[in-house]
This record gives sequence, C-alpha cells and structure tokens, in this order.
Amino acid sequence: MSRRSETLSAAGWALAGAAILVASWRMDRLDSRGINPLSIPGLLPGVVGALMIVLAIMLALQARRAPPESRAAVDEPGDAGSARQTLIAITLCVLFAGVTLGSGTPFVVEGAVFIALFTTVFGWPVWRAERRVARGLVQALVVAVLSAMAMAWLFESVFLVRLP
Repeated sequence: MSRRSETLSAAGWALAGAAILVASWRMDRLDSRGINPLSIPGLLPGVVGALMIVLAIMLALQARRAPPESRAAVDEPGDAGSARQTLIAITLCVLFAGVTLGSGTPFVVEGAVFIALFTTVFGWPVWRAERRVARGLVQALVVAVLSAMAMAWLFESVFLVRLP
C-alpha cells in the first residue's frame, strides 16, 4: 500500500472510532434504575472507539515514517493484497467470536490463541523480510498471553462479566 492509501485507511478507522465513541457517549446511562456506573451500556464501545482512534493515529504516524522501500518488499501490490488481508482478518474474527468462543475452552486460552494467530498471520511477512521470525513469534506469544490475561481481568473485575 502507498503512504497515501495507508493514511486514508487510518483516517477511515479514526472516523469509525469517533462515530462509535460519540454513539456510546450518547447512550442512556440507566442511572435512574440504580445501575452501577461501571456497567453502563456505552462504556465498552466507548473504550473501543477511543482505542480505534489511538491506533489509527499510530497507523498514520507509522505510514508517514516508514520508507517506501520497506513497505514495498512486504506488502502485496494493488488492492488485491489489501482485500485478501481484510478477508483473512474477518475470517479469523468470525471463527473466534462466532465458532470457538464459548465452546468450553477457557476464555484466556482462546483469547491468547486468537491474538497469537492473528499477530503471526499478519506479522509473518514482515518478520521474514527482516529475518527475525523467531523473535517475532516469541513477541507474539508474550503479547497474546498478557493481553488475554488483561482482557479476562477487565471483563471479570470491571465489567462483572462471568467468562467461561
């Protein structure tokens, strides 16, 4: 992808995040029913929207700083590669959220496997080009385990959701 298309992608993600953040802010707080402020309906979507904005900004900054040669060696030319990557991402997300989640395996294990697989699938071409596959795999596993543990804690302790 070119710098321009990466920057436009980042802008699209930032706009989507902003729309989610605004919609979650406008949701009814349910305080008239004595609902705990931490369990308000719009809290999680608001956090996700804010994180989307932050990550979109990071994506835009990365697109501006990366030299064109390094991206050309890793990315596939044209929109076909981008469409393929989008299809892979959607497939992985649907498999995680729609098929494996809730199948009896503990959430922390499923979350860690999903994060590690997702990171590996999209990081592999970069790791190969930079000749750091082993390091990339170790980093992906560490991030996956720590992220899954943090997500489980967040859902169980803050949002009071009982996880499998």
